[in-house]
Order: sequence, then C-alpha cells, then structure tokens
Amino acid sequence: MKPALGDVVLVLTVLIVSVSAWVVLEMTAAAGNRAVIQPVGRPGQVLALESSSRVVSVLGPLGETRVEVKEGQVRIVDSPCPRHICVSMGWISRSGETLVCIPNGLVVRIEGKEGSGFDAVTQ
Repeated sequence: MKPALGDVVLVLTVLIVSVSAWVVLEMTAAAGNRAVIQPVGRPGQVLALESSSRVVSVLGPLGETRVEVKEGQVRIVDSPCPRHICVSMGWISRSGETLVCIPNGLVVRIEGKEGSGFDAVTQ
C-alpha cells in the first residue's frame, strides 16, 4: 500500500518543525557557570564550573555518589544506586539542565549566566 501525498507532506512538515525547534533551543540555551549539588534532607553545595577539574563525593541514603566537574561541565561518575541511570545521563553544562539520582536522593542542577529566555529544559 502506497502512502498518500497528504501523509508524506504531514510527516515531512512535522520532521522539519521538530528539527528547527531543536536547533533553536540548542542555539539559545545559555551555558551555566555553577553546579548546585543538593542531597535530599542535607545542605547542598555550589561548584564553580569554570574552576579546575575535580571530583566531589556526596553522601546519600545508599552511600557515596561521585560528581565530576571538568571543562565547564558536570556529570555523575559513580553512584551506589542499582541501575546507574544517573551515571548514563552523561555531561550537562547549560543553565536549567538537571541530573537526578532518585534512589540515592541527589539532584545536580546547572545555574547561572542568565539570558536563555526559558524557565526550564526537559530532555
């Protein structure tokens, strides 16, 4: 069965709009200048992203989670959570991006360098 011309036009239009929106979001998202590490129920800490590379250990209910800051980016290197989804999320660097380790009660978010015009970014 051959697709109708209208179906092809619709699919191409949706594809073009989606790619265009993604390009605009990538171009307008501002790089952050600090990472806020917030363990649930404990005081958080702020790490400057422009400073030298380092690895910080943060204690949570399951144990120690290691967070790495390097070249203006941050990631969770290792965590005692069972599936390590937070580790597979990779590097983040733009204001509004967030890493979350739910089992170990940890949130890492990027802040600073205003000007993106967006309240939040969802991936």
